[in-house]
Amino acid sequence: MRKLALMLIMSLFCVSTVLFAEGSQEKKQTLVFGDLTWNSVQVHNRIAAFIIENGLGNYKAEFTSADTAITINGIMQGDINIDMESWHSNFRDLYDRGVASGQLVDLGKNMPDAPQGWWIPRYLVEGENAPAPGLKSVDDLPKYWELFKDPEDSSKGLIYLGITGWLSTDVSDEIFESHNLGTHFNKGIPGSSAALAATMVGNFEKRQGWIGYYWAPTAVLGKLDMVRLKGSEFEPADVNILVDKDLPERAPDVVAFLKKYNTTVADNNEFLAQMESHEWDAEQTALWFLKNKESVWTDWVTPEVAAKVKSALPE
Repeated sequence: MRKLALMLIMSLFCVSTVLFAEGSQEKKQTLVFGDLTWNSVQVHNRIAAFIIENGLGNYKAEFTSADTAITINGIMQGDINIDMESWHSNFRDLYDRGVASGQLVDLGKNMPDAPQGWWIPRYLVEGENAPAPGLKSVDDLPKYWELFKDPEDSSKGLIYLGITGWLSTDVSDEIFESHNLGTHFNKGIPGSSAALAATMVGNFEKRQGWIGYYWAPTAVLGKLDMVRLKGSEFEPADVNILVDKDLPERAPDVVAFLKKYNTTVADNNEFLAQMESHEWDAEQTALWFLKNKESVWTDWVTPEVAAKVKSALPE
């Protein structure tokens, strides 16, 4: 009888333990990050998720694939909770509508700006043997067109304006036309961002001339020493952190952390270059950042949270 009673007590203990464990799991709130299609935001998502899950606790991160417009709409509808890189300058009407309605909460910048424009290799304009020390702006390009010869038309130079369908390509085209560059240059429109990057890298490795549209943060500008031409600068893109309207109330500690979350373009270029060089995925790159950029991310959290995050990092 005593044995039966003991077994019953043990069974009840096990059941209560399981229920307690399940209850603990249920207490964890799920936070859905918009996993946009470029590398930097996917890395930011995993940096933030690691800190939230291991430093703040009681949260579980999930990632859902979407483009910028879908992510902003998803946040407004409550299906997505966090966008770590809004780039909402390209969807200003949608962003303004979301903020005005109160369905979109802007926590501020992830990085101070995202430079866009026309870039050239620094070795063309600086150094003892620089062939074009006077090339400072778009207005100077006609004098140096021969440095950028079109491989299919040696009578003109070639400027890569961007990718078909990109808003930035239309802006590049306006710069090209307003400066009457057609007399000396042809327009280059590669079929993809990878093809555009390949033209830059190929010419850089040969120390030849290259000019074209590009943006940061990107792995290629993290590895190559390029200079942006005056007169080609686009308005810096807004790269902010957006959350849904309910998050400040249901996860105030997460919102407080995200308000302090900020990086520089140089930070982003560096981790993207590491990512490409080592062929890492977003999670591996996030762990590299947390291990090697402690002076950056520890400013976003309390010493207690930082200690928990550090102890959770794998060896």
